[in-house]
Amino acid sequence: MSEYKNKTVSHELGNTVSDYIKYEATYQTRVAVAAAPDTKAGTFVDFPLRGKKLVALTDESDGKVLVQPHNCVIDLSLLTAAAVNAAAAESGLDGLKKEGDPYGIVYIGTPKD
Repeated sequence: MSEYKNKTVSHELGNTVSDYIKYEATYQTRVAVAAAPDTKAGTFVDFPLRGKKLVALTDESDGKVLVQPHNCVIDLSLLTAAAVNAAAAESGLDGLKKEGDPYGIVYIGTPKD
């Protein structure tokens, strides 16, 4: 009997939008914002309408990334604690949660060290 060989090569795929956003009231409120070249999903980017930082849901394409500025649940477990602390205007994770609250943004999960 011959031994079965797997002819496919498995590669690790990058994170997708659903890895970062666990709930959103509607995807139609996602907004494309300017981002630096090679910005990756999961990076905090400036949201100019508020002067705050939001999590990029997609990799940069044509100088833009998608963010969800309203009514959503964002999982921070894939982000680093340093990135979260840098994004918050005040007091790290607690400050980030406070900044998102008026807009219905809830941050869950513990950032990586």
